[in-house]
Amino acid sequence: MIDYRVPLDLEGVRIEPGDILFGDVDGVCVIPKAAEEEVFHNALEKARGEQEVRKAIEAGMSARWHLKNMGFCDHVRHTHQKRRHY
Repeated sequence: MIDYRVPLDLEGVRIEPGDILFGDVDGVCVIPKAAEEEVFHNALEKARGEQEVRKAIEAGMSARWHLKNMGFCDHVRHTHQKRRHY
């Protein structure tokens, strides 16, 4: 080890000390420390919406009806529109 707690640049992606790295089978995402609260708030909100849809489908409601009438699509569309790029 040469150094630690220093910024990294990996193939054009800047990673600062304190940033959060999240990875799964689809890839890795860098969450800047400054955006941590907003990102986790939005992720939990999205997960809650997905659970609501899953429960409704399990109860027999059509996925299409639920997405159209319960506003989840509008929430997802709004969330994607206000996405920030850091």
